Amino acid sequence: MYYFGYCTYLLESELRKYLPEAVAVTKAKAVNRQIQFRAAGERTDRGWCHLADTGTYGKAAQGIVFEVDDAHLKDEFDDFDIVFLTVRGDDGEHYDCFTYVLSEPGIRMRPPRFYWERVPQGLAEQSFPADYQAEVQRTFDEAADCPDFDRPAPAGKPGRSADSR
Repeated sequence: MYYFGYCTYLLESELRKYLPEAVAVTKAKAVNRQIQFRAAGERTDRGWCHLADTGTYGKAAQGIVFEVDDAHLKDEFDDFDIVFLTVRGDDGEHYDCFTYVLSEPGIRMRPPRFYWERVPQGLAEQSFPADYQAEVQRTFDEAADCPDFDRPAPAGKPGRSADSR
């Protein structure tokens, strides 16, 4: 099964927390999609990464295709759904993948610092183009402030609930 990783899952250490067996296949683009930072539904405590497909014509979100265990199709995270999409790999192939998106994307809102910092670190670690890194930074900058931006990262192993991530 293929998984399209974007945002925090581009940082190797973060990816391994959730998908320890993942094997990178290729960098890829999700056409007519955009990484956005949004609140979950009506919540106003923080933002999350979201792979938007509305109002994104002409854009392309960049990420990595990973081969993962099919069992991840049963994963459940608070405020997130599994969706399926086809991405175009940098190797010229197309990949049918799954990924996680917000169930109910709310207002554009920045995530807490501990979460946000994993995004530019992952983009740099994986050597994504500088113009794409700048685009993601602009998207972050344009989102509303996180009311608890400096809250500490949750302690312990991340779980399925929003409070543990």
